[in-house]
Amino acid sequence: MVEKALSAGDVASLLLLRGPEQLRTAKLLKPLSHAHDTALLLAGDAEAVRQAAADGVHIEGSPSTYAEARALLGKDAIIGADCGSSRHLAMTMGELGADYVAFSGLLPARPGSIIGWWSGLFELPGVALDPADEEAARVFLAEGADFIRPDDAMWRDVDSAAAAVRSFNSFIGETS
Repeated sequence: MVEKALSAGDVASLLLLRGPEQLRTAKLLKPLSHAHDTALLLAGDAEAVRQAAADGVHIEGSPSTYAEARALLGKDAIIGADCGSSRHLAMTMGELGADYVAFSGLLPARPGSIIGWWSGLFELPGVALDPADEEAARVFLAEGADFIRPDDAMWRDVDSAAAAVRSFNSFIGETS
């Protein structure tokens, strides 16, 4: 299923959620993700990133968690931080050196969100982290989101995964 999704268009990253199979799954998906120029990120576990030689970690926004992850993974690893809807935390994480900040708790998507504020002031990529259907993704894109997480329903079957990637690539291309 992942192969078909990655073959359907540009995918910036795969984010593997934390769980008992995260490390094993990461080791299986690493060659596939790299074959498609897709970063492999693990949620919340910098040690698993190191063990799997994945590309980076997605953490809850926290200066201490960021410092620990950076110390363990080094300067080349991708470290992104979920900042919820906190402007202050997003700026703090950006100043510390996060590679992206993610915003969550934004659904239903509406114009005038923190995404628009962030993209209007900062160059550091901003991610709409809530699983977005196409309608919400279009709002986030119009607000200036650099990356958008598709709705988790895309993983219900092989065809849905590929269709979601094609769909997002088509309307992102319309506005680029």
